[in-house]
Amino acid sequence: MKKFTVSLFSLLLAVNFAFAGGLVTNTNQSTAWARMLVRDASTSVDAAYYNPAGLTKLQDGLYISFSNQSIFQTQTVTNSFPYLNNPVFKGTVSAPVFPDLYVVYKNKRWAFSAGFMIIGGGGSADFKKGIPMAEMPISSLVGALGSTGVKGYSVDMAVKGTSIYYGLQAGASFAISDHVSVYAGLRYVMVKNAYTGHIKDIRLQTKAGNFRADTVLNQLGRYLRYNAGLAAGASTQYKAAGDGITPLLDNGLGGATISQAEAAGAITADQATAMTNALLSLGIPQSQIDAMTMTQIQTTYYGASTKYAATAKKLTVQSIQMFGGARLMRDQEIDVHQSGNGITPILGVNLSFANDNVNIGIKYEFKTKITLTNSTPAGKGFVIGMNADGSPIEMFPNGGKVNADMPAMLSVGAKFNLSKVVSIQAGYHTYWDSKTGWENVKTNIKKNSQEFGLGAEFNVTKNFLLSCGYLHTTTGVNPSYQSDLSYSLNTNTIGAGGAFKLSKALTFQFGGYVVKYQSQTVPGTFDVAGTPVAYTTKYEKNLWGISVGLDYHLGKKKK
Repeated sequence: MKKFTVSLFSLLLAVNFAFAGGLVTNTNQSTAWARMLVRDASTSVDAAYYNPAGLTKLQDGLYISFSNQSIFQTQTVTNSFPYLNNPVFKGTVSAPVFPDLYVVYKNKRWAFSAGFMIIGGGGSADFKKGIPMAEMPISSLVGALGSTGVKGYSVDMAVKGTSIYYGLQAGASFAISDHVSVYAGLRYVMVKNAYTGHIKDIRLQTKAGNFRADTVLNQLGRYLRYNAGLAAGASTQYKAAGDGITPLLDNGLGGATISQAEAAGAITADQATAMTNALLSLGIPQSQIDAMTMTQIQTTYYGASTKYAATAKKLTVQSIQMFGGARLMRDQEIDVHQSGNGITPILGVNLSFANDNVNIGIKYEFKTKITLTNSTPAGKGFVIGMNADGSPIEMFPNGGKVNADMPAMLSVGAKFNLSKVVSIQAGYHTYWDSKTGWENVKTNIKKNSQEFGLGAEFNVTKNFLLSCGYLHTTTGVNPSYQSDLSYSLNTNTIGAGGAFKLSKALTFQFGGYVVKYQSQTVPGTFDVAGTPVAYTTKYEKNLWGISVGLDYHLGKKKK
């Protein structure tokens, strides 16, 4: 049987929490990154992520690096849809614990590395008052049902989503010569997403008072269903009346009027009165009725029967929509967990020249194929419609699957030691978003996301350095990609910090950064009782983070 869907809550909870990097990938993977934003040609321990081929430039020994970032973001969505109570919706994204751990063992030409990181996501988005894309269908009832006396609404709504892509990485680096090193490795990615929230106590303000929306819609549904029955009855009656004229036509009275047929004894006075009243009820004036022939009257009856049948069908559909809408206006909760995993092959090359004063790092991460599977308790999958048999259609049905590929990524970086005091790094990233298996990827992705960065380090003393950096991100999405919980904007980021050697073996790292997002306004339309209503949505974000870390080296130092 054909499904019937009432799209009142098209809540697309594809949460986007990538803090620095592409649409999914996090590249903020060390405190050293937090203090200078560019590490693509790193030859320090964090090269285990940024430039693993460059690990062969380390001194022999064991290296351990641990760092944590605390990241805080505010998302603001401003929607101009005219029926919303409040156009501004704010959400907070927090990741107070965002750790990285790297272990490297370097021996002669070989370096073996392993790492743990939050390669995607890592935070939770909390919209305590909901989001406009979930409230718009509710508010649209004010416009759709205004003629019935509805003049306002209220709702208790909250939405929260969390997303974490854990990464476990291991690989080996080999120095082919003093100038060329290579790397090959794998990263295992495990994804855990969770969506919780509720929409409760939806009420409509009417002239008669404040009532639950499902009660109002059910009443309207019953009213429409009753009138559909009346229309269907009228259709049947006019069809029967038309059929009743057929014997008169068969007897050659097609051209006779009602009065002529009565005078000829073909119909009784009561039948003549019934014919006249039936035509009057259609709004036909008496003077016109007096001149109508039996053929014209039959045609009129059949026409009225067809019209009432169409009206009955229309009212029946509207009543079903009201009953369906009432079902969706009931109190709802969402409690969904998604999980999946994938493998990322990684290759790298490091090139060094001029006595290692010029270093170039290249890394390519292949696409990570990931399919997420829903785990949803009964009744918590967020009902968005119903099947013809009345069973619910859930947005997140238990066992449902969704594509969550991580796109392939290329990073290229260069480091220049200008003197013993100053060094600079430049970096470039691109992400092949258009080559993923995401839903509507061809429509939503215009070009690959890209990043450009420049950073500098200053050795203030032998044991203390300061650094700063700048990073620009250009997103490649079309306006159709943007939604209230998943939108991508161009960014400009600045960062600063430093490192201090606590001993020959231990180095303390610290840094912080601020991200400035370029807002975007996207036009849209929403159907209100068959009429498209135009509106705009403005997307804004701001983000800041701080980080501290410790690097440990066990091994001999160069003299």
